[in-house]
Amino acid sequence: MFVPRLPWNQRYSKTDLKDDWFAGLTTAVMLVPQAMAYALLAGLPPQVGLYASTVPIFVYAFLGSSRSLAVGPVAMDSILSAAAVGAVALTHPGLTEEDKIVAAALLAFMVGLVLVLMGAFKLGRLVSLFTPTIISAFTSAAALIIGINQLKLILGIELERSSQVFVILRDLMGKINTIHLPTLTIGLFAIVSLIAMKKYAPKLPRAFIVVLVGALAVVLGGMGEQGVKLVGGVPNGLPSLQTPWMNWGIVQDLIPHALVIALVAFMESISISTKLKRAEDNLDPSRELVALGTANLASGLFQGYSVTGGLSRSAVNDSAGAKSQVSALITGVIVVLVLSFFTGALVNIPKAVLGAIIMTAVFGLMSIQDAKDVFTKQKHQIPVYVVTFLVTLLVGIKEGLLIGALTNWIFGKVWNTENTEDLTEVTEEKPA
Repeated sequence: MFVPRLPWNQRYSKTDLKDDWFAGLTTAVMLVPQAMAYALLAGLPPQVGLYASTVPIFVYAFLGSSRSLAVGPVAMDSILSAAAVGAVALTHPGLTEEDKIVAAALLAFMVGLVLVLMGAFKLGRLVSLFTPTIISAFTSAAALIIGINQLKLILGIELERSSQVFVILRDLMGKINTIHLPTLTIGLFAIVSLIAMKKYAPKLPRAFIVVLVGALAVVLGGMGEQGVKLVGGVPNGLPSLQTPWMNWGIVQDLIPHALVIALVAFMESISISTKLKRAEDNLDPSRELVALGTANLASGLFQGYSVTGGLSRSAVNDSAGAKSQVSALITGVIVVLVLSFFTGALVNIPKAVLGAIIMTAVFGLMSIQDAKDVFTKQKHQIPVYVVTFLVTLLVGIKEGLLIGALTNWIFGKVWNTENTEDLTEVTEEKPA
């Protein structure tokens, strides 16, 4: 089918290696705090995000066809994984926290199987079911859900985890008087700092800087003694090979979630790869499906969770001068070194800072311009946009994507017969 190949070609030079080294280091500085933050978003311990940033990265580097795609945990897959594991926990109330970690790994393995099968049968065209309008509405609503789910980290209070915004807001209203001011101070400082650096110093490693400052505030200011929740102990060492198996009932419950995550993961990855593609690149959608699928299989087998290409990290990797997937190998090696020798440095990171990283990243995925384009230039797509946005926001992320596709198919019958206007692609998401 698709055999591994070296991440570099015969023309690879010392200059290329130097560029890849810088790009890989830059991406790693961004990935380590992001991976921990996204693991928390998925309802998993921080180390699971780091585990998902080791073996899957190496696997994709030898199988993928994109030069600068940075594979690892991302916000969208994280919230979808959280919803999937949360749904399983409701139908199987006896699950422990360790069981949920295994369920997330099992889900990643199942996502990998779906993607590999799609690649083997060259089914990448299925992604065309989800038009730019659907993706824009879905992404904006999901970004709101993800951001609001971070309020508990920013405010320092326990809130119900949900993929429905009003469930979280209702819970927040009943606990508004319990906001932890030291945590809120750190969270707001991190948010303002991230936004300011993005605007005035975009080349700085923003996530790394706020994590470093937050950890220093904890050590020097005794924030941990004031009740600020910290990442705490992260197990030292690399993930081991484990088969993520649970009973058939859980497997059956995870199947629809795995199908949705696989489609979303491929859409994210192929759109990013296409955006960053250069003339000399040979992007192969079928190979991308197999590469992403194998990366997810590896993540599931090595105690991680679902992965795909990250928009912001890939953009950073590309702008830092990545010449090949050698940059990804360097990124993966740095994560391995962190897990092997430097987990002690992660103990004092405030969870509020990780929440701020997620919040500022996902809100960058919301595009007001996309909505304006639909309501002014593509009025025939207004029903699709509105239905996808509202169902995602009020019912659930998986339902929003599927019902959006169904609505597009229904109204497409009308457009094909009554409207000859070409459908124009809406603006793509911008990296955070």
